[in-house]
Amino acid sequence: MVLNLASRMFMNLRSGSKKSICPSYQLMIDNNLMFHADKGLFAMLPLGQRVVDKLLRLVERELLAIGAHKLEMPMLAPKHLWTKTDRWNAMGQELFRLTDRTGQEFCLQPTAEEMMTSIASGYGRQKQSAFPMMFFQCSHKFRDEKSPKFALLRSRQFLMNDLYSFDLDQESAENTYRVITDVYEKILRDILKLPNVYRIQADSGTIGGKISHEYHVPSPSHADMVQLCRGCQHAYASSKLICDRCGGENTCVDSVEVAHTFQLDSKYSEVFEAVSTSKVPYSMCCFGIGITRLIAACVDELSVSEKAMRLPYTISPFKLAVVMPKDPKDAKWQFTEQMLQQLDMIPSLTDQIFVDDRCNKNVGFRLAELNALGVPHILVSNSRKSDDPFGIFDLEYFRTSPCSDVLQESGR
Repeated sequence: MVLNLASRMFMNLRSGSKKSICPSYQLMIDNNLMFHADKGLFAMLPLGQRVVDKLLRLVERELLAIGAHKLEMPMLAPKHLWTKTDRWNAMGQELFRLTDRTGQEFCLQPTAEEMMTSIASGYGRQKQSAFPMMFFQCSHKFRDEKSPKFALLRSRQFLMNDLYSFDLDQESAENTYRVITDVYEKILRDILKLPNVYRIQADSGTIGGKISHEYHVPSPSHADMVQLCRGCQHAYASSKLICDRCGGENTCVDSVEVAHTFQLDSKYSEVFEAVSTSKVPYSMCCFGIGITRLIAACVDELSVSEKAMRLPYTISPFKLAVVMPKDPKDAKWQFTEQMLQQLDMIPSLTDQIFVDDRCNKNVGFRLAELNALGVPHILVSNSRKSDDPFGIFDLEYFRTSPCSDVLQESGR
């Protein structure tokens, strides 16, 4: 039985940080999900790491289901890879650069198109049955932000799931692009159940390619902005007053980008000579979901006040919390321990139960903290017995819900 005891967690550690215009920053700091290490740098604490791990597994499961393969590439890339595509210069000051003791220059990669394409090239020409080739990783990326702010929404180091695909022709690449963007839609809309997700055609920036799309969710942090049609709800990146689709009026919506997808054509495959058996450069696409950014965006989207943090049910740190009685010598304590053993045998609850054993805190205080943390289901094991003649102990059940900061009492 895996016991996640509140007494052994980083709990009640208030950072004393200044109030921020970014709700997710304040809520994640106050609820001990992360620690502010320095400007643009954050450490994920045990509670926050559980959220990260759940989202990683969720995304990985969906990508494996469509035939993608997981790998891991170095975070350091040699200069010669990036000079081949001229991105060494194009990235400007945003690219972290360093020099080793021999004088060789490297960068801390914000993306990995060059390295992935050089790997594909190094393995030679593949037979037709190998396509589409899809490879993904989840690793820390780096960007020397001029003004790192909004916490995880714009930091110097961030966790990203990035996928790279290779096809034999452009038509096949476009089909692969549709398959993977459908997976992104499923993750954001169906699994995380975010109420508002906007897909917009966007500029390809230094990554390049002929077509790219960004995925945005509303955010009060003013990190980004989209134009949204009041009528058909179509979203745009540009400042259009009138919708091209229905002629409706557009309005500005504060948002944050959580994912970006690109059709790269042969920009990288030509440079690195990643070609088919017919010596035709591969048609390539790349895709990225900002894992840590998406978590912060979920908090911003689903939390309605600084009183309580909310996350999608599938990535909440725990599914169930059990508030233990105040007195460990009470018979109710033994009963609750036996109940925990039974609950842990339920497959969906294995390692998903948070045991609040802080006997020095009263029940009201612990309930308030669990509400603030956003645990979806809470059982309170009271020290009193019910009026049942057989002496059955009394349990109280509470729930929390997205887009509400109220702790709902749901019965006994």
